[in-house]
Amino acid sequence: MRIQVAIALIAYLLLRLAQTSQKVIAHRLAFARLIRTNPMHKRSINRILEPEPILIANINQGTLF
Repeated sequence: MRIQVAIALIAYLLLRLAQTSQKVIAHRLAFARLIRTNPMHKRSINRILEPEPILIANINQGTLF
């Protein structure tokens, strides 16, 4: 039980640090929702509202079905 509380506190502090380091999203709840929906996307926090770039497939590669 104490480990869960410690991990929740660390997650909260990391979320607050990330939120204060960006200026795009003002509300804490909106920022937390964006982070929750995009946890594994490798992009800057300031670019989280932008859509992901479309990758152009190489014509020399096969496609997966």
